[in-house]
Amino acid sequence: MKKILFALLALTLVFAACNKKAFLKKLVGTWKIDRYLFDGLERTLYFDTTFRDYTLLLNEDQIYAINYNTYSFAPDSIILVDTLGYDSVNMVYVINSDTLRFMDTTITPYMETGKWDLINSDEDLQLRNDANNNVSIYRILELTRKDLKLKKGNEEFYFGK
Repeated sequence: MKKILFALLALTLVFAACNKKAFLKKLVGTWKIDRYLFDGLERTLYFDTTFRDYTLLLNEDQIYAINYNTYSFAPDSIILVDTLGYDSVNMVYVINSDTLRFMDTTITPYMETGKWDLINSDEDLQLRNDANNNVSIYRILELTRKDLKLKKGNEEFYFGK
């Protein structure tokens, strides 16, 4: 009887190890944001304009990287001054000035790296930032080969490969 229980326990451990490897294989890769919900409301357009080209990279060595670009716009202008000639009657220079107004666009790339780990019986994804040691924990709602759905507080992130 003990041999049968031992054999069943060994089989259970083997299947659990295989499931974890398959789970990790699906999780590893480069994920791009497809959809973003805040409080259950669609906010993908806001997220995409604030965090342009947002990607989450999870590699096999449990290193992660988050990359995106932020855009800032500031009104700016240039005043062009040109001397057209000299008026000898009035004894003054003829000066033409023109103001060119435009929007100055600044693109700032952002990159965050650190370690990732699965916690709480592989239900949560923990990201620990290398720069400031901050920890972010995301609940894994769904994981397939091509789709990843994460939740953090009242935010839901839908990723695709």
